[in-house]
Amino acid sequence: PIGVDGKLKDGDVITLGTTQLVMLHHPGHTKGSSSFLFDVKDDNKTYKVLIENMPTIVTERKLSDIPQYKEIAKDFAYSFNALRKQSFDLWLSSHAGQFAMHEKHKPGDAYNPEAFADRSGYDKSLNELEAQYQKKLKQK
Repeated sequence: PIGVDGKLKDGDVITLGTTQLVMLHHPGHTKGSSSFLFDVKDDNKTYKVLIENMPTIVTERKLSDIPQYKEIAKDFAYSFNALRKQSFDLWLSSHAGQFAMHEKHKPGDAYNPEAFADRSGYDKSLNELEAQYQKKLKQK
């Protein structure tokens, strides 16, 4: 067994070599859902990169019918609010389909980090997920 030295909280920084990851707590999808923000530098520019844990709903049950996670509806609302305020240059997600990776970069394409600067796609994804959340809240 491994002992726990402490629990990460929103805004904590994890240092891996010279990279500093800012942990962003975005619960709802699961209690511990987190996104990460960090800087990446290439030969020309430094980019603020967001790896977003998209707040997808992973239950068929009503949110109020999940006794193991009583705060789920509140946590989703918190995450949508926090995500709308997020500032970044480039964004990715844990699943390629969630950020249209295969449309933005195909094998053999030239290096182009700007392909992932898609703020409108990010906002569209959040709008779609929030609509699903609102529908789920009204579920009888």
